[in-house]
Amino acid sequence: MKKAIVVASFGCSIRDSREKYIETIENAVKNTYKDIDCFRVFTSEIIRKKMKREEDLDIDNMKTCLQKLKKDGYTHVYVSVTHVIPGFEYEKILRAVDDYRNDFEEIKAARTFLDEQMGEAEINVIKSYIKTGLQKNEAVVLVGHGSGHKAHKYYKEFEELLRNHVKSSYIVNIEGNPYIDDILDELKEKNYTKIYLYPLLIVSGDHALNDIGSNDEESIKSKIAHRGFDVNMFFTGLGENENAVKLFVDRLNEISTV
Repeated sequence: MKKAIVVASFGCSIRDSREKYIETIENAVKNTYKDIDCFRVFTSEIIRKKMKREEDLDIDNMKTCLQKLKKDGYTHVYVSVTHVIPGFEYEKILRAVDDYRNDFEEIKAARTFLDEQMGEAEINVIKSYIKTGLQKNEAVVLVGHGSGHKAHKYYKEFEELLRNHVKSSYIVNIEGNPYIDDILDELKEKNYTKIYLYPLLIVSGDHALNDIGSNDEESIKSKIAHRGFDVNMFFTGLGENENAVKLFVDRLNEISTV
């Protein structure tokens, strides 16, 4: 029996962000399962090509990684997934796992952060990630990536769960409804004056630095500020939150006693 753990992430081409967020999760997995070989996978082909071009780094996707594991005689493979929703990128992982199912004695992929089983564990992570002791004039806005995939629905469903604990909380997206423009009137009507803005992302990379928190007039932070709100932007990601990292490690226990 020869076991392997694959930590599969979307990826990041900004080295500092990659180290701060993705490698934190990878290292937590390695430190928890010291006797099992761990491997990195990035599912974004754009990120992989950019890293090769700019840093001369070759990062496997799921298929190339599984091909190598097969060649090297691994018999049991467990995939730790750091994606937020089970969308298109997660489907790449599942397709590869299915394609190589007959090449290993056992191969399984863990769940994403949000899915149909989400509940108390995920709520507790977010409560530890955001400001919860809000005044009447304060609200929290979390910004997800968004997707055209049907799994986009989990953002709204999670917002409903979160509001049972943090009433003045909202989830908007960079790509997909609701956008920040869709909730600005409601924020005004409820007399909020201060907004705490957080990426609902694993990595605080390009999206957080530009689409969400930049001073560009089209950024989410700027659009909120333009409507007269005091905005406090947090350049952070779930990859540096201890409880989120623990959750991703614990996901491995759900698929096997690795």
